[in-house]
Amino acid sequence: MTQPTPARFCPKCARKVDRDWRLCPACGTPLDAETETVFSQAPSSSSSVEEGRFPAGTVLAGRYRVLGLIGQGGMGEVYRAYDLILNQAVALKFLAGAQITEAALVRFRNEVRIARQVSHPNVCRVYDIGFIEGLHFLSMEYLDGEDLGSLLRRIGRLPQDKAIEFTRKICAGLAAAHERGVLHRDLKPSNIMIDGRGQVRITDFGLAALAVEIPLSDLRSGTPAYMAPEQKAGKEVTTRSDLYSLGLVLHEMFTGKRRSETTPTELVKDLDPAIERIILRCLEVDPKRRPSSALSVALALPGGDPIAVALAAGETPSPEMVAASGEKEGFSPRTAAMCVLAILLSVVIGAGLAPMTTLLGHAPLEIPPDALAYRAQEILKQLGYSERPRRVAYQFQCCNPDYPKFLDRYDPARRDAILASHRPPVAFFWYRQSQGELRTDSGNISFDSPENTAPGMVRVVLDAKGRLIGLEARPSAEAKGAAQAADGAALLTLAALDPARFAPVAPATLPSMPFDARFAWTGTYAEDLPEPVRVEAAFWQGRPVFFQVGGSFRGSEDSPARSLAGFIGVMFAFIAIVTGSVLAAWRNWRLGRGDRAGAAVMAVAAFALVLSVWVLSTQHVAGASEFAAVQQALGGATLIAITLWLSYIAIEPYVRRNWPDCLISWTRLCSGRIRNPLVASHILAGLVLVEVFDMAVIPGVQVLFRTPPDSSLLRVGIGSVTSGIAAMLSEMLPALAASLAYLLLIVFLRLLLRRLWIADIVGAILLSVVALGTFGRSPWQVALTMLVFAVNNYLLLWLLRRFGFLAMIAWGAVAIPLRDAPILLGTWYGGRSLAFQFAPVVVAAWALWVIVSSQRRPATESAG
Repeated sequence: MTQPTPARFCPKCARKVDRDWRLCPACGTPLDAETETVFSQAPSSSSSVEEGRFPAGTVLAGRYRVLGLIGQGGMGEVYRAYDLILNQAVALKFLAGAQITEAALVRFRNEVRIARQVSHPNVCRVYDIGFIEGLHFLSMEYLDGEDLGSLLRRIGRLPQDKAIEFTRKICAGLAAAHERGVLHRDLKPSNIMIDGRGQVRITDFGLAALAVEIPLSDLRSGTPAYMAPEQKAGKEVTTRSDLYSLGLVLHEMFTGKRRSETTPTELVKDLDPAIERIILRCLEVDPKRRPSSALSVALALPGGDPIAVALAAGETPSPEMVAASGEKEGFSPRTAAMCVLAILLSVVIGAGLAPMTTLLGHAPLEIPPDALAYRAQEILKQLGYSERPRRVAYQFQCCNPDYPKFLDRYDPARRDAILASHRPPVAFFWYRQSQGELRTDSGNISFDSPENTAPGMVRVVLDAKGRLIGLEARPSAEAKGAAQAADGAALLTLAALDPARFAPVAPATLPSMPFDARFAWTGTYAEDLPEPVRVEAAFWQGRPVFFQVGGSFRGSEDSPARSLAGFIGVMFAFIAIVTGSVLAAWRNWRLGRGDRAGAAVMAVAAFALVLSVWVLSTQHVAGASEFAAVQQALGGATLIAITLWLSYIAIEPYVRRNWPDCLISWTRLCSGRIRNPLVASHILAGLVLVEVFDMAVIPGVQVLFRTPPDSSLLRVGIGSVTSGIAAMLSEMLPALAASLAYLLLIVFLRLLLRRLWIADIVGAILLSVVALGTFGRSPWQVALTMLVFAVNNYLLLWLLRRFGFLAMIAWGAVAIPLRDAPILLGTWYGGRSLAFQFAPVVVAAWALWVIVSSQRRPATESAG
């Protein structure tokens, strides 16, 4: 009987083609007559072993055209097929008929459920699960190559460089599975495919399971020759069990033989010792002595950058891989020493320029706080408040932020005269006393908190020379004193105002406390100080209860419409950033992308800073109010910590995906490697930029162009030591937030504009807009402000690009506090400000010590 001519199909798309065609009309695949694939046109009732249950050409479920049997295993048959709907080759894996038990079905469904959780270029993708003719099957990615076991049997051991390349890819795929909590449990050469492009894929998750779901009865599942000792013994199976199997696979790849009593270097004389060490570590009997992760195995291999490998594979390197990257080594001792020297010189230059560039340099505070407090008490006694207070509180409030704008209208000589006179006042000193308690919910007493409403409360405001400029009093019912006539002239004298220069006018201010007489005057401070001054006063039973010295000392105001538009713009941006951060953080958390360890460090640092500031800056009194203050402090610290945690989780994965080098030193610090030379180098880089630019360059520009002095707050020098430390710590918190904000902005711009240098320039310009008005309002001063701050911000973004996120944090943690502590020698607070300014110098010296000492330690130590 004449046999029918067999039909011919395209080996790629499975379309029927004629025998004389050389190209497939559907997909364009060349049709080689010598290597043509020929299938039966219809399924046979009695299929051969080579064909399997389903002969070639069979269409299953109206979707999959069978192209041929790939192989058979313990779990069943595997076919190559073509998906007629998606137009792509797939592999169909059927569960063997003899294995159709409930346990086998559960395991089969479990394979699909688990395998779909792992998405990685080095892991074979699983698409779906189906059922046909009483058989369960799954569709998965078709790999047109051979398994590693077959390759090793055919060629023996792999060349060392190729074996290293394969190992890195196997480790990357295995790490992706472990990151999702998935254990393979049957890793062996036959379950590792090498496709036609040389890509390595881990396959056959038939025994895979979530680490938390492995039942005791299933611990021994797997191939005995590749099982870890604990797996054979039925003990707990962990990710390190897969690493034992990985060690056996590596042994075969690098030596061409299965493991025996012979060491790898005895089998291959020229094998790199580092490779032997990592193989033997994987094969340790005790799981605790094996590497901690698959990425640790990849990082221990000689040569190459695992981060570059991950990025080339289209993957985001994990935080552990970023931290362990050995490509960055940090500064040399000579460079570090030059950085420390630059910081010291900047401190010296800053000390010389501060008197010329800051408000308090031109208008020093000559009287310390304790003396001003005594002066306030004496004034109160003169005004009839002789009761001994039960509680007192006092503090400087510096400086008036409107002063630079106010001074901008005058020439430099006139500016200096106004500042030296402290009229209008540059800094304020407030003093509060009470016959009862001075308590707040937060425990932090300020001029406004608690409110000055209880009987017996008095608050006084003096200028830096001890002259009265404000008073608000609530006389107590028990206060004794003879009734007297209201004497407004006495108040003018205490304010060091010449009554002859003031004329009575109608009062305009309505005090909040009871009064029975009111007065008001207008005039000027002195002949050479023609600025108009208005004085308001109120009396109750002859004693002053309200006094205020004020005037129009502000710079030009923005229009209400412009202010409202600015407020709406800021609020819209804030809401958009917060909403975007929450959504991005939720997405990254759900996908397991965020660096939770780094986010935890950020949150804990913020929490500790807030609590430290609260402890150091508040008055603590045992009682119910203290308990409420503790609750409020913990709540505020928790809220801030959660906000920074969300922001970090939202932005960090994108940075790690696109610019992982930016996070190397930061992730090392988060992992506890404080004495790492790269960590020290990047901290030192941030310190150098802020010290040189903020202490030397910007003040130098101010002196050169004779711009108005800036309103440095000097909060860390004019109060107590504890309040100064609290002020410095409080400025570090916005530094963390500012670092994240800078990172958020530049990531957005870089993703939008694509080119890094263009994004950095645009970012520097946008960040410089906030500095408008700092050096004045004339056109040339505005241009100068923009130029100086644009350069500063560009250098900051260059710092981020060159040295990473940790350098930016170091910059922010020092930049803001430094501006609050200008070195003003020759004053009672000069020593304190100098001590705080030398804090960065101490940190720089520590960084230099770490870098120098790392050169004396072995490379393995210095890397850690």
